[in-house]
Amino acid sequence: MNTSLAWKNLAHNRVRTAIGVAGVGFAVILIFMQMGFHGAIRKTATQIYDALEFDLMLRSPAYLHLTEPRSFPRSRVYQAASLPEVAIARPFYLGLSEWQAPIRKNFQPTATIAEDDPAGQWRSIICMGSDPHDPGFVRPDICRLARKLSDPGFVLVDSKSKPEYGPINRQEFTEQDIGAETALGPNRVRIVGLFKLGTGMASNGACLTNPEGYVRACPWQTIDDVNFGLIKLRDPASAERVKARLRVIYGIPEAAAGDRPQIDAAIATNTNVEILTRAEVNELEEYRWVVETPLGQIFNLGVWVAVFVGVAIVYQVLSTDIANMMGEYATLKAMGYSSIYLTSIVLQQSVLLALVGYIPSVLISLGLYHVVEKASGMPMAMSGGILFWVLLLALGMCVLSGIAALRKLYQADPADLF
Repeated sequence: MNTSLAWKNLAHNRVRTAIGVAGVGFAVILIFMQMGFHGAIRKTATQIYDALEFDLMLRSPAYLHLTEPRSFPRSRVYQAASLPEVAIARPFYLGLSEWQAPIRKNFQPTATIAEDDPAGQWRSIICMGSDPHDPGFVRPDICRLARKLSDPGFVLVDSKSKPEYGPINRQEFTEQDIGAETALGPNRVRIVGLFKLGTGMASNGACLTNPEGYVRACPWQTIDDVNFGLIKLRDPASAERVKARLRVIYGIPEAAAGDRPQIDAAIATNTNVEILTRAEVNELEEYRWVVETPLGQIFNLGVWVAVFVGVAIVYQVLSTDIANMMGEYATLKAMGYSSIYLTSIVLQQSVLLALVGYIPSVLISLGLYHVVEKASGMPMAMSGGILFWVLLLALGMCVLSGIAALRKLYQADPADLF
């Protein structure tokens, strides 16, 4: 009976209820988008690491972030390979280089074209270097394509790279771009294939070459200095034990286990490498992008701003509804209905507003996720966790508004009927 009365109160003035539902839906969509962006940051922070095959990672203790990983001696990777628990240890190169958008034949640069055509323009690009016969990726398709990198002048381009990197169709790299020649760093290269990975927040484009090609693209680094060591164990469960053994081999004091000293990789000696499990790599990278950079904090703040907007809108709808029906509430009091009963009516109205506004917001947000992902390349995913937490916030937002509006309800006095 209570729910029926609450629903009838909402249906009594459909225009006002529609405004309330629209306000709740607007706030819920805002929450969905902020949480979607937050989740995209978490995912893009580690998506390149997620594509690599390793149980332990070696990297410089001077590491800053993905595109400034610093370097350490490649001999450290070979030392790790000497342990019987290690199935394979691969050196992996990664850094930022400069990419020139391919200049097509018969291209005539003019003032008009230069504004909307990236041909010939330079952009920063993530450059990765690995052994073509054992590239260290978990995906078989990338490993297959890497075999084409038989020459330092050959590159694979990430098809998720933005249009500013110069695909022929000005939208995305396709099979048409294979064979195109351009410059990567100070040298000429040829595109021999495409892979699909995604670059994250650090850059809008990525390419893959062999180690010699990487050194040509990033001439400030030698082939004997690597950026990562990818260690695959025979038994992944032994990661902590192997990590402890490697610390002894590398001469890293046990007391420094949790320390990440910010030292210059160029002068590092016996502590010129740190050892991390996959979980530690992901945790540190997510912390870097979600906590240490303003991006994650902005989206967290956006969630609470959206909740505040929703509370304000629902409060106005409920308080106006109570004011307009003050006589009816006073009549119910005169008939003997308690304040608890009347309170339940208002709170149920707020819950109904939340549920009615939530359902269409899910569908609209799914569409917006698709649009944003296609336009920006950010992996916007509607996970079960996001659905649950947004529903919880929507209910909390509307119930909080209902509680705030109860002050007007308690002012209903049966004596005002006479």
